[in-house]
Amino acid sequence: MTWLKKGEPTEAWEIEDEGKIGDLQLASQIREICNSVADSAEAVSVLYYGPSTETKKRQIDRYERAKKCAEKKIEQILDKSVRDTAISQVLNFCMKARDVENAERLFRQIQTAWIAERVKSEHPMFRAVK
Repeated sequence: MTWLKKGEPTEAWEIEDEGKIGDLQLASQIREICNSVADSAEAVSVLYYGPSTETKKRQIDRYERAKKCAEKKIEQILDKSVRDTAISQVLNFCMKARDVENAERLFRQIQTAWIAERVKSEHPMFRAVK
């Protein structure tokens, strides 16, 4: 009876939006994604090393899905400042997971100088980037 089979639970942020929404709403959704999955990001940083477990796989999968969803929403933002603020939120999310490679890629996308400076003050490793 396959219809009783449990699948992966769908997160609220994985439900597709109906219609076009504005930049501020997209930025708000990105902030909510990052906040709601922060525990998985922190777990990914702790669980990265060591043996593979089901919990580890679920947390990494949840983190990756959230990151992908947030980045997809960033692409829809037209306003440069709102977009850069959203990028910095996802960058902080990546740093919680110690996903430095993606954080560096995101940092290079920031175009607003004061946002780049704020990120550099929060994460000194970016002072040498760009």
